[in-house]
Amino acid sequence: MATASAATLPDSVKLHLYCHGLGDCLLVEIPRSNGQPFWMLIDCGIHTSAAGGPETIRKVVADLYAITPRLDVIVGTHEHWDHLSGFQQAEELFKKFEVGEIWFAWTENPADPDGRQLDKYKTDAVDALASASSRFGAAADEKTTDSMQALLGFVFGAKGERSRDARERLRALASTVRHLDPGTMAPLPADVDTVRVYVLAPPRDKKLLGITDSDEDTYRFGVGASPLASALRNGLALGEGWLDVHEDPLAPFDGGVGRPLSKALDGTVPISDPDIAFLSAYYAGHAQVDAFKVKRGEKHGEPPRKDQSWRRIDNDWLGVASDLALQLDSRTNNSSLVLAIEIVATGRVLIFAADAQVGNWRSWKDVTFPLPAGAPPGTPKVTGAALLKRTVFYKVGHHGSGNATLSEGGLELMTDPNLVAFIPTDEAMAKKVRWKDIPANALLQRLRSRTAGRIIQSDKEWIQLADRPKEVTEGGALKKIDVVTGLRVDLEIG
Repeated sequence: MATASAATLPDSVKLHLYCHGLGDCLLVEIPRSNGQPFWMLIDCGIHTSAAGGPETIRKVVADLYAITPRLDVIVGTHEHWDHLSGFQQAEELFKKFEVGEIWFAWTENPADPDGRQLDKYKTDAVDALASASSRFGAAADEKTTDSMQALLGFVFGAKGERSRDARERLRALASTVRHLDPGTMAPLPADVDTVRVYVLAPPRDKKLLGITDSDEDTYRFGVGASPLASALRNGLALGEGWLDVHEDPLAPFDGGVGRPLSKALDGTVPISDPDIAFLSAYYAGHAQVDAFKVKRGEKHGEPPRKDQSWRRIDNDWLGVASDLALQLDSRTNNSSLVLAIEIVATGRVLIFAADAQVGNWRSWKDVTFPLPAGAPPGTPKVTGAALLKRTVFYKVGHHGSGNATLSEGGLELMTDPNLVAFIPTDEAMAKKVRWKDIPANALLQRLRSRTAGRIIQSDKEWIQLADRPKEVTEGGALKKIDVVTGLRVDLEIG
């Protein structure tokens, strides 16, 4: 909200929005009261499926350094590769910067009990998925495998690097690391009084994060390893001989029940065991006809001549890995640090939603903030809903996917006619890995309507050619737009 003294303050901020593929890298240039810039970098990463990703990120970081060798704050919104990979892929370049502080959400705080529990959940899930990924690729159909690998691309780099490692390399760039809670104001230096930074999320409500503290739920928050991760890990251990079925509490049957499948699959069929012979013929698909002719009260007859291996379901249990990957992806997205930057002179707001999904968004309406110092008596408290109503810039969540922008409690509350939206995305890459809704057509249509066409999609040709469509022009809150061909779009918002 604007105050009486706000008229003397600079009334706009500059945004340097990188258009390098499916990943976020946003440099916010905030004027201090003396006119000098305060630099905030929000994320720096690219999805592992992007061709030439490490080289692209290094080009981005070199450009960042050309703009400013000092970063007053680096914000790491959440533990996904497409938001943090740059801190590993271009680590030596980032070490050249003078870095003031690192901001994370409370979910990344090793001293926070709930943060530690969430970290353990993510660690267990990632470890299980890492063990399953190669086995899954060999066993599953191509479509399922591609989808699985694309999901794992949010967690792993092309060479198996983990986003956890990138997060810790970011943490090491500064001696001051803050972990922010919803409903608080992010701390700024005294001479950065031109803006206020509100922390909207992630919520502390475990159900809204998508993980509940209940033994009955599939994913428990804070009660050790998740059952899905344990089932997947135990199944792999059984297959590799590291675990006996008698020692697996998640096994559906006791070890003495049934017949070992390995006997039916190794091609050696004992005539004395008609059950194994039957399985070998009708399930494994490679038994000899003569071996199948065994008595079991009566003859079964000859097995079909064609391969019967299509009947096999012994690798179907690996499908749990897809469910686990989806749940890990959604829950990590819901832990996104969401910031709202208010320009004091105008009261206008910029929303940086990272990859927040529905549970994260739903928490915003209940967030309230303390009044700024010197606010007149009777001034209403700032709420998440009030900030949305004054929003003039929206960094679209999760690359424009359909489940990462809330409608009635989100975009529909952004009623300012000056709204501008930016989507860092890569539609061609998304189609290649069979993501049909990045970006989602229904969301794009609504954004075009809400912004009167002032929507900047990072992979559009006009960004590469620096020849923007006529509707994306200066006016209202969008004071200026420049396109640095093939690299970034610069906006001045006020």
